[in-house]
Amino acid sequence: MARYLDEQQAAADGFSIVHEPEEQRYAIYQSESASTGQHERAGRGRLVGEAHYSLIGERTIDFDHTVVLPELRGTGLAGLLAHHALTGDAIGTRQLHASCWFIDGYLTRHPELRER
Repeated sequence: MARYLDEQQAAADGFSIVHEPEEQRYAIYQSESASTGQHERAGRGRLVGEAHYSLIGERTIDFDHTVVLPELRGTGLAGLLAHHALTGDAIGTRQLHASCWFIDGYLTRHPELRER
């Protein structure tokens, strides 16, 4: 099983991370050519993970749920997803809160991301 250290490596194997503000999440998709056809979204491929957030008023964003399919755990994709979400445009000038244990742990290991 591959171990992904950056988004370029993951992209080379058909994974992409996108922001879906209408769903209040960052999602990882596996390209249709590499996927099995399950949970596909038109043009994006198979949904294999997400970091969901809730906006609390105008000033706070709470990352409240993160998941990657069991067969992809241990590949580094969840960490790439967390990093993308925590540096993405959804945060803007909002105060960051993490009720999700995975995002909270990621922030503990990368405290510089709290200082945005």
